[in-house]
Amino acid sequence: MARAGLDVGELLLKLVAKETGEISKVDYTPQKPAFMEFTPVGETHLERSSPESQGVSSAFFTELIRRLSEDKRCNMHKFMALRHGVVIAECAFEPFDMDMWHVSYSMCKSVIGMAIGILVGEEKLSTNDKLSDIFSSRMSPFGFLRKNVTVHNLLNMTSGVDFSEAGAISGNDWRKSYLESSFKFDPGTQFEYNSMNTYMLSAIITEITGQSAFDFCRERIFNPLGIKRVFWESCPQSITKGGWGLFIRAEDMAKLGQLYLNYGMWEGQQIVPRQWVEESIKKHVETGREDSGFYGYQLWINDDRPGSYAYNGMLGQNVFVYPDIDMVIVTNAGNSDIFQTSPMAVMIRKAMQYEIVVQDKPLPEDFAALSDLKAIAKSVSGRTAAHPVISAGGWKQRNVTMTTGRPRKKVASFETRRAGFKMQVNSYNVRNENSLIRTWFKKLDGKTYDLDVSAVGVFPLMMQIVHNNFTDGIHRIGFRIGHNNSFWIDLYEGSAIYKLRCGFGGKRYVSDVNMHGEMYKVSLASFCKTDEYNRLVIRNEISFLEEACKRTLNICFEDDASDRPDRKGTFIHPGVPSGIEVRFLETPGTDMLMEAMKSMGTDNLGGMQGMLINKFYKGGVKEAFGHAVKNTLQPVIHGKLTVPEYVDYEALENFADDTFVTQEVAGETIEIVGTSKTIEDTVKETGSNL
Repeated sequence: MARAGLDVGELLLKLVAKETGEISKVDYTPQKPAFMEFTPVGETHLERSSPESQGVSSAFFTELIRRLSEDKRCNMHKFMALRHGVVIAECAFEPFDMDMWHVSYSMCKSVIGMAIGILVGEEKLSTNDKLSDIFSSRMSPFGFLRKNVTVHNLLNMTSGVDFSEAGAISGNDWRKSYLESSFKFDPGTQFEYNSMNTYMLSAIITEITGQSAFDFCRERIFNPLGIKRVFWESCPQSITKGGWGLFIRAEDMAKLGQLYLNYGMWEGQQIVPRQWVEESIKKHVETGREDSGFYGYQLWINDDRPGSYAYNGMLGQNVFVYPDIDMVIVTNAGNSDIFQTSPMAVMIRKAMQYEIVVQDKPLPEDFAALSDLKAIAKSVSGRTAAHPVISAGGWKQRNVTMTTGRPRKKVASFETRRAGFKMQVNSYNVRNENSLIRTWFKKLDGKTYDLDVSAVGVFPLMMQIVHNNFTDGIHRIGFRIGHNNSFWIDLYEGSAIYKLRCGFGGKRYVSDVNMHGEMYKVSLASFCKTDEYNRLVIRNEISFLEEACKRTLNICFEDDASDRPDRKGTFIHPGVPSGIEVRFLETPGTDMLMEAMKSMGTDNLGGMQGMLINKFYKGGVKEAFGHAVKNTLQPVIHGKLTVPEYVDYEALENFADDTFVTQEVAGETIEIVGTSKTIEDTVKETGSNL
């Protein structure tokens, strides 16, 4: 792992040094396709019914969804609940869509576990098989000759191999690096969560079947379950990543949970051997974690209820399975959860442990409670009409054509005067934003600003690292007014131009963004605010609808009007700002990435470079390094107006006498009328070449 650690440190230094482009040692090729909007042939849907019909109260889910939506730390994207294989509660949280696939991170490890179980059931593989035997033709004279790592060790995360997730950015041949790696401890003696163990299980599937794990799972698991809209990334050698990289819909995640509740049976067909399911959910090893004390075969054994377990992915991608009450809970989110410790996971698990009441027989239908459940599901979704997507542009241009959004109707009840006042203020802000579009934004029409640093992309850093798709850097930001009083922000990143329409007053606009050949859906919401210096700020929240991440751009406009003699712009008399300040944020993961980057930059580095970094780091520059990391993740960048300064003839005519000067604007010579004194002062203040 010393080599991988050194490569991680090198990437860290490149990021801190604000290098862009192909900075990874892993070859990048575009993989991810655009999400299919329509329902394909063969895709099946789970039955829907009221909670009461399955012996659960609607009020339980209404209260749980309400708490999840109110706690901003949960950052919910989607929620679904099944009982007896029937969907009894579901909702997507604005701006996400239940029908769209979502990144699953480590949740997909459990799918690899299922695939291994199928091979074991067919006697093509045994849990006692050694990697040195399976990959004997690929073994070097070194590496695994002194250790016996078995399939069982991979399944329960006890391999001890010192080649972890960090190795995914260290080179193209992950399988070779794993097989030649050293060991932290003897196999089978300790638990250590390592996604590369799952990657090797994926490599075993390929070694035995000749198929990628994705193709194998699609044929043996996904298709029989009616799971059609799914995609799984692969490594540079076309081996399915296994431990991450799966995009899947929430309903299809629920099917996978129900499959195990049915002990591998689906509509009369035994997909996964029953004996394997029973073996998978046993307590194979202690994890030492309070939230999940035991690990089975590629899934976590929980103590929420008797026999409960979970398929878990970071940042809130979960399938919670409760066999004793025949229930499955599915979540997609964008919080800071690494395992199952976030407020979201804790809230759901406690509710399922202490609050839920179930009956074996159907309850009397409660139409009032069911109406409340439907109402809150509709409320958190944030929209009353579908937002179709129209995309345009190719590899070089990668432009987007936006659709017109529809503002959602907000219905609110006020329990206090304070709440009523707050809603009135929000209503004023919406009206004020419309006024700003007619005044301030007209001044920005056609203006572009060159940034002094071009190392930040529209992609959050978390997504860049996970998908090995690194930014070319935004070097210019432009503003323009389009048809129907629409306001657009153009992000010039490398050779691409991302054209994003701002959605003010509760509107959102959805588009397809082509990131180096991979298509991602984004939703943009914008707000007008003022900062601590009373500068106008446009806050833009860019949600990646297939991901757990969000990028925020706070664009502050300097109080220095380039088109006014006095250089002052006000809300009453707006001007063209001569500069902007852009504050970039990404959520979730900023704190997590900062800790990871700081740890990668010190003790985990090997070689001479690692020794030197450690010496400097421990020698007094720890705080400076921390600031550098924070500036990498939360940079503040400035931009200067790049178009010719606009000349306010009407203002200058107020100073008219017999003095005329000329100025070249956009290649054309024009005359400016004004007193000698006024023009001289203006030249000194603006630096214009009059």
